Amino acid sequence: AKYAAAIQQAVLNQWIRPDTVPLGQKCTLLIRQLPGGEVRDAKVQPGCPFDEAGKRSLEAAVLRAQPLPYRGFESVFNRNLVFHFQAQDR
Repeated sequence: AKYAAAIQQAVLNQWIRPDTVPLGQKCTLLIRQLPGGEVRDAKVQPGCPFDEAGKRSLEAAVLRAQPLPYRGFESVFNRNLVFHFQAQDR
């Protein structure tokens, strides 16, 4: 849970929420990453209710947030991470 919260915060710090994405709305992404937190890619998964602008902005925020939190989370690190993002303002 702490790992997910750390990633949520890292992405949120880089994300500019489009007006079309309501606060609290959730979107799932698949993040492929390397040890150390380097992101290979981030793809919004089917069923994400964000509009196209919201989806693209979220994927871009994940890339800007790299390296994602890694140190201290080695035991729960996963190269293919299913990440449940919740829209919030910073």
